[in-house]
Order: sequence, then C-alpha cells, then structure tokens
Amino acid sequence: MIDIKLIRENPELVRANITKKFQEDKLPLVDKVAKLDAGWRKEKKKADDLRSERNKISEQINQLMKAGKKSDAKGLITDAKAIPAKIEKVEKKSMKRAEEIKGIMMKIPNMMDASVPDGKAETDNVELRKWGKVPKFDFDVKGHEDIVEDTRLVDSVRGAKVAGSRFYYLKGGLVLLNNALQRFALDVLMKKDFVPIQTPYMLNRDAVSGAVAFEDFAEAIYKIDDEDLYLIGTSEHALAALHKDELINVKTPIKYAGLSSCFRKEAGSHGKDTKGIFRVHRFEKVEQFVYCEPKDADAVFDEIIANQEEIFKLLEIPYRVVALCAGEFGGSMAKTHDLEGWFPAQNRYRELGSTSNASDYQARKMKTKYHTGDGQAFVYTLNGTAMTVQRTMCCLLENYQQKDGSIKVPKVLVPYMGGLRKIEVEK
Repeated sequence: MIDIKLIRENPELVRANITKKFQEDKLPLVDKVAKLDAGWRKEKKKADDLRSERNKISEQINQLMKAGKKSDAKGLITDAKAIPAKIEKVEKKSMKRAEEIKGIMMKIPNMMDASVPDGKAETDNVELRKWGKVPKFDFDVKGHEDIVEDTRLVDSVRGAKVAGSRFYYLKGGLVLLNNALQRFALDVLMKKDFVPIQTPYMLNRDAVSGAVAFEDFAEAIYKIDDEDLYLIGTSEHALAALHKDELINVKTPIKYAGLSSCFRKEAGSHGKDTKGIFRVHRFEKVEQFVYCEPKDADAVFDEIIANQEEIFKLLEIPYRVVALCAGEFGGSMAKTHDLEGWFPAQNRYRELGSTSNASDYQARKMKTKYHTGDGQAFVYTLNGTAMTVQRTMCCLLENYQQKDGSIKVPKVLVPYMGGLRKIEVEK
C-alpha cells in the first residue's frame, strides 16, 4: 500500500493517480482515509497525553513519598491507577480505527511511475522494441489450439470429464517440452545469480493480500473450503510473502527464480483462448522476484526484462516489448512492461509475460524492511516472468510447426529433450 503521508500531505496527487488509472470508484477512499486518519491521530494524541499525565503524577507521588507526605500522595495514587484503563480504552478504539484505515489503504492503487503512458485499453500500450524475423511458411499454418488436437498431445476431453473445462492431460513430447522449458529458464536465471526456489501452492489470505488488492484478485483464484487457504495464481505472491515481517540485507539485491504450478479460474475468457492450453486453469511458470534498495530498482527492472528477452532470443521466437498504459496493469504496480511473442496463425503478438516494479507497495503491507544506515525503510520489490510455460509452448508450436504436422524442437532445447529434435504426432 502507499505511504499514508501522501494522503495527509498531497491527497490531490493520489486522486490524480487513481483517475489516471480509470478507477474513479476508488476516489471516495481517499477522503475516507483522510477523515479516519484525522480521528486516529487525535486518539493517538489523547493516549500520549494520558501517558504523559501518568508520568507526571508518578513523579509527584515519588517526590511526596520521599518527603514523607504519604497521606498527600493518596489522591494522586488513585488518579494514577485510573489512567491505564483510560489508555487501554483509547488504544482499543485507536487500533480498531487503524485496522479500518489499513483495510481501505490496501484498496488504493500504487503511485505510478512517471514513464507510464496515458491510456485505458490495450490499444494505448506503447511499443518499445521488437526482435526477430517473423517466419514465413509454404503451407497453411495452424493455430496452437488445432496443433495440440491434431498431434493428440493434449487430451482436453478427458481432462474436462474428470476435472472440468480447461483442465487437460498433457502427453508425450509436450510433457518433455514442458519440463525442458522450465529447466532451460531456470538455467538461464541461475547463471545470473538467481536462487531457484519452489514455493507453496497455497497461501493464506493475509499473504495474498500482501501482494495484491485481495478484492481485485479474489475472483481469479481458487479457495479451499473451510480453510484460510487459496491456491496460488502465481509464485510472485508467495515470493512477496517470503520475507514478511523481516528486516533483510539488500545491499546486494536478493534475486529468486520461483518455480511453481499456478491455478486460475480465468472467469470471463472466451473464444479460441478457451481451447488448447493458452488460457487454462493450471499452468507452470518460472518467475523472477527481486528485493532491493530503491536506488537499484530501475537497474533491476531492466535486468529482469532483459533476462526474459534473452530466453526468447535463445528460443528464436520473435517478440516485442510494450509499456502498458495506465489503465492496463494491476493496482499494486508502479509500472509494467509486457513481452509479447509472435503467433503466426493469428498474425499478431500476444502476451507471454510481464515485468513490474511494485516500489515499496508490497513491502509496506508485508512489513519487509532493510537497514538504510540511518535507520530502517521498506524495501522495493520487483517481479517478472521468465516463462509462462503453457503460453510459451503455444507460441513455440505455431512458430516451429512443420508441413508434415510435426513440431521442430528449438536447437537450445534439444539437450533438455534428451536429444529429441522433432515432436511427432502421438499415435
């Protein structure tokens, strides 16, 4: 969440940020926080004044007792004994108000970076760069959703029968490709001093709320009945909670490569994306997550997205990088750049992952701090996809499809596939 000082000192800046993100429904939250905060500060002052009064009375009692005036101290002793109950009553009210403020603050979006372009929709995103030559084919290309059916490497019919729509059985060469892509992405990151880490597949509400505004994400994730547990939608959330309530050393940025399965309801998606494995309820992902000092954040952001670009250059998949406009990315982030891979059958680029700077927004909720030298401050957290495996497979299938229906294995993946150079149609 943002620093409440921004609302105390410059509420108009916060309102302008909310408006720029087209979240006008959240504008009343600023006034609500300001009003509650004013009341909280009055209560805090009242408690502080009571403590000061207690200290003064205690000193008076000590002086009277030393002077042998015990009878004169009786009234003051009675007054002193009454003060703790008054403090407790004020603090109880103050704590309740503070929790209410925190709950509202967690719904207010992060302050966006100055580089974020204006805009509301995908068409307002700004292309920053492209890489790779778009492939040409001498046959009619198929979409990934048809390729997986024709090769019989995905069984979505039986998946739906046992688990529901958009669950699937992955078979044969795609199982090998799934594992190969994960290990390949991890190897790229480990060479850059990212520590591989496999996260829990479930988190409690407090942990999820530390990474995102829970209300904005609740409809996308699965709840475990009768337990305070949710299946993770991304390992980013688990990694954001890893150092919750800790004071950590980020003189050198702490870099993690999170490996996990991810679970999402994907409610509301439609059309071709509901076929195949592009938009499914369970997928694998390798996520970059970094804790650092504010001064290192820009360099870390550039490093994270450069790592993802390197992965797709090695896979020889054409891509572009776009800066998301204000209305297109999550409320926890200060800025986000997407990497989009080329899909020949659709004749367009589609998102394969994103890189984001959350500034101190997540760390403030998680209470993750570092030593500044003069005291303590909240760390900055940044995250970025190294690879969303199922989407990458879809992109790879389209770009590497062959006339005979087989799929060529990218050169860099051949060692990870046990020497296999081609994925054949499953018999």
